[in-house]
Amino acid sequence: MLYQAVMLNNLMGVCQVQIDLKTAQLLNSRLFHDLVGAVSAVNTGIEFMAEPGSDEDAAHLLKQSADRLTRRLDFFRAAFGLGGGRQGELSLVDAGMLVAGWFADSKSTLVWPNDNALMAVGDVGSRPIKVLMILSMMAEECLPRGGEVAIQVRRYPEGLGLATSATGQGARVPDGTLNALNENCSPDVLTARNVAAYFGARLAAGQGFQIEAAETAGRVDYASLIPP
Repeated sequence: MLYQAVMLNNLMGVCQVQIDLKTAQLLNSRLFHDLVGAVSAVNTGIEFMAEPGSDEDAAHLLKQSADRLTRRLDFFRAAFGLGGGRQGELSLVDAGMLVAGWFADSKSTLVWPNDNALMAVGDVGSRPIKVLMILSMMAEECLPRGGEVAIQVRRYPEGLGLATSATGQGARVPDGTLNALNENCSPDVLTARNVAAYFGARLAAGQGFQIEAAETAGRVDYASLIPP
């Protein structure tokens, strides 16, 4: 298969990775699919504005939908785009706010490391943080009935550890995700459902580490160890 450097103008950011055209199309399909609902709700709110006596309800729907759209755009820009945070280099504090925004409409609750834990980790760099954000998104997808997603970032003698655990009834790794995380994964097996995992795995591979997954009854774990 002929590979080429494909420039992905993903929403508000630009991300350059070595992928084929189909993968680029699948990734954009996935990202825009997640935005369609919020955009449709904005349109519905605008239609309500034309109905007598519905101004307050319409304004509430517009604000709610616009907030969700903004949170999703900010998350995608940081996780999948080339740039970092709004103030420059992406930090764990930035990521925490962005991931919390992603979970604002989720059935699951998010447990992010507290300030002391983040201070103990120190500077991490944008690429591992992007991988952590994608892992958080993937962990939420493992809980169709809701549950809890806990994030851990720790320093070990062997390197920097990134981990997410998704706990809840019916927790499972979505179909195709394990294939997408495999370092030898062929783009031919990718779908809009597992392409985000593939993208995260490629980001990780670019810095010399892999994403591992483990599934037990009621729990799914994703983890990486980044060599020093």
